[in-house]
Amino acid sequence: MTTIVPVLLSGPDALAALGTSADADGLLVIYSPSTTSASSAIASITSPAVHASVTAHLAADAASSSSVSLLVLPASAGVPGNRLLLSPVVSLLGDTDDVRRYTDAARAALVRAKKAGITRPLVVMDDPLAATRGGPHAARIARDFAQYAEAVLLGLLTETYVPLQAREHFANVGRQPPAAISTIRMAASDAAALQTLTRVCDWVAAVDAGRCIARDVGGADPERMAPLRCAEYIQQAFAGVDNVSVTVVTDLATIKKEYPLLDAVARCSLAVKAHWPAVVRLEYHSAEPSKVKENLFFIGKGVTYDTGGADVKTDGHMRGMSRDKCGAASCAGFMKTVSMLKPTGVNVVATLGFVRNSIGAGSYVSDEILLSRAGVRVLVGNTDAEGRMVMCDLLAESKERALTPKYASIPSRLFTVATLTGHAVLAVGEGYTASLDNGPARESGVTPRLVQAGHKCGDPFEMSTLRREDYDMLQPTSENEDVCQANSKPSSQTSRGHQYPMAFLAIASGLTSHGLDSQHPIAYTHVDIAGSAEEPVSGLSLMRVTGSPVAAFTAAFC
Repeated sequence: MTTIVPVLLSGPDALAALGTSADADGLLVIYSPSTTSASSAIASITSPAVHASVTAHLAADAASSSSVSLLVLPASAGVPGNRLLLSPVVSLLGDTDDVRRYTDAARAALVRAKKAGITRPLVVMDDPLAATRGGPHAARIARDFAQYAEAVLLGLLTETYVPLQAREHFANVGRQPPAAISTIRMAASDAAALQTLTRVCDWVAAVDAGRCIARDVGGADPERMAPLRCAEYIQQAFAGVDNVSVTVVTDLATIKKEYPLLDAVARCSLAVKAHWPAVVRLEYHSAEPSKVKENLFFIGKGVTYDTGGADVKTDGHMRGMSRDKCGAASCAGFMKTVSMLKPTGVNVVATLGFVRNSIGAGSYVSDEILLSRAGVRVLVGNTDAEGRMVMCDLLAESKERALTPKYASIPSRLFTVATLTGHAVLAVGEGYTASLDNGPARESGVTPRLVQAGHKCGDPFEMSTLRREDYDMLQPTSENEDVCQANSKPSSQTSRGHQYPMAFLAIASGLTSHGLDSQHPIAYTHVDIAGSAEEPVSGLSLMRVTGSPVAAFTAAFC
């Protein structure tokens, strides 16, 4: 992982000394032309000659206001590595601008820096809050861009991440990954700014540690991260972490008894021992129980490869299905972040179901009627709707725990987190997470809280709504079953294709008995990350795992 180091730079001499010490080999400047000039962003740490060079460059190159520029300066300029890179925040005041503009500028800066051979960057940011203070846009900028520094750092770290299997390969051959960046230094102009920046760096380091786990698990191939190896990786990632306990269930008889719907999905995978299922539970309890305001229970879908099962994926749609474990991966990552930030106001439990949805003679099939942990008879309609099957009994178990004396005195909030439906991508678009609440969660404002937190930190959510039609769709017309699992069509061809699966989860887990009109209401929120778990890349490589929504969860609950 890349280390972020905040440094105090009191003037040009301090900047030159940093370059001379070889601690930095390039200066990256991230600024918004609409509020701050590039030369003023570095005015306190560079010489007048550097200011003049920057001003002349910007005047000569019209593209510099919308794209990254690299200036090569003489050694006398006192700039580390004699390289100064300008990365503009292309728009700040438009109707749809948000803090991701800073993330974009930071990512573009680091991509260009790596191409230039810069491996030890020093980063300077402008401050949009200070630049607009007292002006007509001050209130909006203060509201929407308060976490601009976090957005910059998260953007930089996104571009330093090296995938797990790449790291393992280079370690095996005794080489460093290309353009590896071990340290990023962040400049602060005075002691107060350094103190603030240090707090920001600590928060970002915790979030990125979680994102790295999410990307490692979510992005590795289906053999490197087969179910049992996912469990092994998580155990290793939390080894020595004294405030998170890890429990792994791999006994097949126990899984069949406790999680019968998950077991049905795993049935065919039992032909290959390496593909056997695993349930992983991570638990964090506040060191100050009197301060706890809420219990959070996360259930993560960890389908390590999804063939579709007997309703097999065709026409190339199986490609990329090693990423169907990103829900569980992000929950594991969030627990890592929680372990580092040590919030006192929450208890957090994450239960992760790792399963391979294989195809073969032992596959579960449509028309089967299965009994859930909650005693609900489920008619299988589509074996490619396996994610809701994997999570259902884990959700039921979390519901049971929320009702025990250990947790019942404090509000509990339950979450299912999954790359569940292609419909979610169509509905909210790439880069966005869809979230919807049951009645108790709606009354306590869970999804609006996630939307607001994601907006502020650049990990955006879109609010969806659970409706009566979602429940109506699943009602049986036979006495053989209590609920229908799915229709026979892909979600992307189904009306309300990302909403109705939550209704199934609520019914089959028994959560419908804990709605607003019950004696013990339980808040339940479904989080579909099919649109945000990955981002497109060029060429034929698989999409890039993002680590979302670790940052939004952290901003909302820590």
